[in-house]
Amino acid sequence: MRFRPALISFALCAAAASSAPSAATTLDDIHAAVEANRSADAWSLCATIDRDTTQAADLWCGIAAVDTGHVGEGVLALERYTLLNPDDARGRLELARAYFYAGDDRRAREEFEAVRALDPPADVRAGIQRYLDALTSREAQYSPHLAAFVEAGVGYDSNANAGVSQADIALPVLGRVTVADVGVRKGDGFGYLAGSVQYTHPVAPGAALFVGAAGTGNFYFSETEFNLAQVALNTGGTFRSDANTFALTWQYGEILLDGDNYRSSNGLALEWRRQVDPTTTVSVTPQVARIDYSGANDVRDSDFAALGVGVRHAWLGAWQPVLNASVYGGRERDRRDRPDLGRDLYGANADVTVSPSALWALNAGFAYLRSDYNGDIPLLDTTRRDDNFVASLGALYLIDRNWSARLEYQYQRNSSNLALYDYSRNLVTVKLRYEFK
Repeated sequence: MRFRPALISFALCAAAASSAPSAATTLDDIHAAVEANRSADAWSLCATIDRDTTQAADLWCGIAAVDTGHVGEGVLALERYTLLNPDDARGRLELARAYFYAGDDRRAREEFEAVRALDPPADVRAGIQRYLDALTSREAQYSPHLAAFVEAGVGYDSNANAGVSQADIALPVLGRVTVADVGVRKGDGFGYLAGSVQYTHPVAPGAALFVGAAGTGNFYFSETEFNLAQVALNTGGTFRSDANTFALTWQYGEILLDGDNYRSSNGLALEWRRQVDPTTTVSVTPQVARIDYSGANDVRDSDFAALGVGVRHAWLGAWQPVLNASVYGGRERDRRDRPDLGRDLYGANADVTVSPSALWALNAGFAYLRSDYNGDIPLLDTTRRDDNFVASLGALYLIDRNWSARLEYQYQRNSSNLALYDYSRNLVTVKLRYEFK
């Protein structure tokens, strides 16, 4: 969400040094370091100048303080600067950003909207809107909030049915076998639809209730028997106390294959999130669910339990990187006396998002899942072991306040000790989203 180059040309008055030549040179160094996204260097230099006699030092040192996590000091410095320079849009915008990371939502919104009213350049307006959207999400803790979007797209899936690459494979005990055509890899293009709506209503200080629904669907052009749709309903509540947030969620979901119910799940999740500092959040999430399959697949019915630990960290420097990472472990216990269909699982995932400008965001992610099944497969006398790897890349472009376009690529590889479950796939999708705001 950084947009300093555009705002420099837009600023209503320039920040000028008013000190002796040696101090001015030092301030120029601080200014240059901030604009070069070297705020850590700038913050160190701020200790070498007399900020009380160098007015513009509060602007550049305030920015450096926020970027390096010294948010309280940044707020004080930027407040001093804007008090003396109320018409400086750059100072007002940086103060809004400081309030945002300090958690002062009301003042942050006031300052962002004041700068937006001055009709800044498009990328500055887009950056302000992203902050305002984040504030709206936060404000759901103390004011009613409705969020919704619809999304459509097209894509190509190199392995729509997660099938093996060739029909002739070797299996334990049975030796060479020929896989039926339905189990051999089939690539196809598809249309994509998705939507979500979520309503949050505060009921007491720090407490809110929510209810929502979501759905996605991949609809293949030729291999329609593999059409896959998912729908989910959720409701629950959140409670926030100081730096801690607790959320209890009940969710019901269904997976439909070619229009027929394939699997349903009914579960509860309890999440604890702690705001360690303005840029770091940690979380712990235990969850349980009951999973039911339809028809002949009911032999796979199971009870699921898992525990996840996550961390989110944002860097306030160049491109504003945001890291989300988690590890988890769980068990899916078969309820139909088929241990070969139950499994212990554990995994990890991580993704990084960067914003080269207020209009663009780029994302890269990686996920790993290990599945150790609980018994030998009948006829094969072998216990299945799978390692699943997923790598993804994505690009987001904000067209305007409501519309955005996305390009996503995903590579998936499932390695198994049984060739019947060994496969890889590539997916490419182009999406267009409209968010109701």
